[in-house]
Amino acid sequence: MTVPLRVLIAEDSEDDALLLVRELKRGGYDPTYERVATAAAMAAALDRQTWDLVIADHSMPHFSGSEALALVRERGLDVPFICVSGTITEELAVAAMKAGASDWVTKGQLKRLLPAIERELREAKGRAASRVTEAGFKALVDRAPIGIYRSTPEGRFLSANAALVRLLGYASVADVLGLDLARDVYTDPAERQRLLERDTYSDSEYDEVEANWKRQDGRLLTVQLSVRAVRKAAREVEYYETFVRDVTEQRSLQRQLAQAQKMEAVGRLAGGIAHDFNNLLTVITSYSDLLLQDLTADDPKREDVEQVRKAAEGAAGLTRQLLAFSRQQVLEPKVVNLNDVVHGVEKMLQRLVGEDVDLVTVLAPNVCAIKADVGQLEQILMNLSANARDAMPTGGKLTIETTNVELDAEYARTHHAAAAGQFAMLAVSDTGLGMDEATKGRIFEPFFTTKDVGKGTGLGLATVYGIVKQSGGFVWVYSEPGRGTTFKIYLPRVNETAEPLTLRGSPPPLPRGAETILLVEDAPAVRVVTRQVLERQGYAVLEVPDVAAALRIAEKHQGPIRLLVTDVVMPGLSGRELADRLTKLRPEMRVLFVSGYTDDAVVRHGILEPGIAYLQKPFTPDGLARKVREVLDAPRTEGSSTPSRARVLVIDDDADLRGAVRRALEQAGYEVLAAADGAAGLRLYRERGADVVVLDIYMPERDGLEFIRDLRADARQPKIVAMSGGGQKGHLDMLKAAAAFGAARTLPKPLALNDLLATVRDLLREAAQA
Repeated sequence: MTVPLRVLIAEDSEDDALLLVRELKRGGYDPTYERVATAAAMAAALDRQTWDLVIADHSMPHFSGSEALALVRERGLDVPFICVSGTITEELAVAAMKAGASDWVTKGQLKRLLPAIERELREAKGRAASRVTEAGFKALVDRAPIGIYRSTPEGRFLSANAALVRLLGYASVADVLGLDLARDVYTDPAERQRLLERDTYSDSEYDEVEANWKRQDGRLLTVQLSVRAVRKAAREVEYYETFVRDVTEQRSLQRQLAQAQKMEAVGRLAGGIAHDFNNLLTVITSYSDLLLQDLTADDPKREDVEQVRKAAEGAAGLTRQLLAFSRQQVLEPKVVNLNDVVHGVEKMLQRLVGEDVDLVTVLAPNVCAIKADVGQLEQILMNLSANARDAMPTGGKLTIETTNVELDAEYARTHHAAAAGQFAMLAVSDTGLGMDEATKGRIFEPFFTTKDVGKGTGLGLATVYGIVKQSGGFVWVYSEPGRGTTFKIYLPRVNETAEPLTLRGSPPPLPRGAETILLVEDAPAVRVVTRQVLERQGYAVLEVPDVAAALRIAEKHQGPIRLLVTDVVMPGLSGRELADRLTKLRPEMRVLFVSGYTDDAVVRHGILEPGIAYLQKPFTPDGLARKVREVLDAPRTEGSSTPSRARVLVIDDDADLRGAVRRALEQAGYEVLAAADGAAGLRLYRERGADVVVLDIYMPERDGLEFIRDLRADARQPKIVAMSGGGQKGHLDMLKAAAAFGAARTLPKPLALNDLLATVRDLLREAAQA
């Protein structure tokens, strides 16, 4: 079988050319050839088509082999070039080979031609394959999603791929190749030298380091470098080969997450401290007030008692701030307009900041409604304004703004605390001293302050943080030293009409009563002082220290018991469970819960349930008397005293996940039913019912989609949360199908328990508002 071969022959003799062709045929080739005898003809032939082989006579009347070789080389062609000549000297052969000729054959020794051609064609084929492979690798490097480059030990780029060009913000590879790494890329030029001095880079493995870079536009980057040193024989570094990943966003999110976790841990500690203090402060405050009621205005002891009362009030303020920071403050949210809240405290804020500070409000006329506790919103404005005043010791400008904003998923992805959606934004800006990054990273920590000793508790901004988080929003801070500070608070929009704010008037006279009240409190000092306050107001008080005694009195007492005043957290049954039992024995009895911190038995995620009467410790005699009368005089609505806990049915065949979800929901105060498969889950639902059903779509015994279809046909219409993910193929399509079948929410696995709790809470709210 002959091998096709395209041959360009530079030869002035047609006979010699035919001789060469005959030799090629004898070697098994099927040559297609063209003979040229001038430089012009040679150039035209090279430009017209591709050749597999060039054979040139060394000496011709109007042309030469060296000229032919120059024409091939100047075109950059990698084609075997063999010189053939009648006579040849060693000097000419060496010169031709140095110029790029593949081999040299004399016309008298044409038997050497075929082996030379075979060798050169084989080597040319290998070079072509290498070029294809190299081109593939080059394309792979250029298409790589991470930066790749080579650099000299002195810091000059030898090569760079497209991803590195984009990362650094330049227009072309040529721009990057002209850069100096230390001067133009590293934020601190000395950092590159410090990294090189580690001298841990080998030529066999990549070493991982992090560095701070800068883009052409000045934006700072945190990059992860995988570096390999390519060394010469003498172990000297020839160049560095480096892979670059931009980890700026990842490191930012890690810092935000670590800060959030630290804040959460400190918050839990602060909440526990506040709970213990509130019982003590209730006793101190109440006895101080009782003493003041008994002392005349000119009594010499009155001033001493007033100082005790004032100190207790200050301590109570601290515990309220701790509870707010730890998101354990009880909120009574209502639908409000931010502009109304700002208008309501504007005069107070002007007095707070003083005459040296120019207070300016820029309020959007169409700002959307939000649902929040008005008192807590006012507290936010007070704390931020006080902080701004302290940051402007020589005066300045304080600006309060409101507007509507819509945040997209990209913003939420790059800001750890943020969420996508529509928000009302409250911004408080000052022209004060500003903060550096280190200070800004700690401002929401409780007890952290930059003020002099005695001039701040370090709880003002921590309180703001807690209130905003508990209200379902988030806060973002912008500050630079010498440029002032802006706090931006984002609160979720609600599609409801804002309620008008009522002006505070003078309190009515302290109310009295004659009803019988059952008081249940396990802290003896709190129980005694509460009884004394109620008896002074005319009430008959049945005082007991625990649940068992309360149940006995409720069963044996002959007359009516109009009100149960109970602590929420007690040994054995909780106050909520006690109320559930007693109201079955005595349906006419109202209930007032009292606690030193929020407990999910009566409060859902810090939001007071509708119909629940609640008094936060520490309370004053005045506050207790008014709250008791308010509860007794309130018109009765069905189930208003002790609304039942929401029930959640969890169905998942993964025992570990099912157990984790159950614990999280129970800790959040929900009654939880659990099943391992769809059939058992359906039986449980038919027997017990549920307000919310959380189920995995992929289940044994009964498919999740069938289960959703059955639930949607049920008259009770529970809210359904469908889950899917992990290794299941097509789980996103299944989640879409679940939504189409009637699931109110869908959640991908792996599951974030906080997301699930928020979803259940939102669904229950929607059901309550429907």
